[in-house]
Amino acid sequence: MTIDTNWLIGLHIPAALIPLPVLWLANIIFAGVLLLVLKNIEFKKLLANKPSQHVYFGAMVTLLLLWGIKAGISPGLGFHHLGATIFTLMFGWPLAVFGLSIILLASVLLQHNDILALGINALLSIVIPVFSSYAILKLSQKYLTDNFFIYIFVVAFFGAGIAVMLSRFSAIIVLSLVNAYPEATLFSESLVFTPLFMFPEMFVTGMLISIFVVYKPDWVLTFDDERYIIGK
Repeated sequence: MTIDTNWLIGLHIPAALIPLPVLWLANIIFAGVLLLVLKNIEFKKLLANKPSQHVYFGAMVTLLLLWGIKAGISPGLGFHHLGATIFTLMFGWPLAVFGLSIILLASVLLQHNDILALGINALLSIVIPVFSSYAILKLSQKYLTDNFFIYIFVVAFFGAGIAVMLSRFSAIIVLSLVNAYPEATLFSESLVFTPLFMFPEMFVTGMLISIFVVYKPDWVLTFDDERYIIGK
């Protein structure tokens, strides 16, 4: 019996749209990022904490399902919930990149094609939004007041929107540079809808992080009671 796995595909840019040298360059860069991740990831800490394991792997399964819900018309121009910001805030950037990469690899393997496009998709929908989310967290800690509402609204809410925007704009730029689509198509099917798809990511991320820091603060690695609540 053949299982239809098309529903698993979210924002995947098909390899056919990208020149072979660009695909290989993206795979090499992504491999370098993974080496950096493996160097910084704390597997022992995760394996020693069973509740954290359950949260981490449960989040991966949930996001794999969410990545199947997309909107779009042409290949490579669809939208889906990234989850990069909430993963970064909950687990830190190394585990965020690692977990999201496993999800992306699983969806590609289940589809049985486009393994060559793994790098370009990982850079656009994982690496860029994760590192932008981490950068916003660090910048807020350096330049803004340590406050619960700053963390929720700036880091989580607006941070998620910026992550989607940068991911989307980067994909549009790449597709434009390789002449995958006419500029009119990129504008009408992707660019003009970017703000519309930023809001769900912002709302879901802000809402979930708010709930977690109140009821399950130990689930959010980057949230510190001492820093954001006590004495404020």
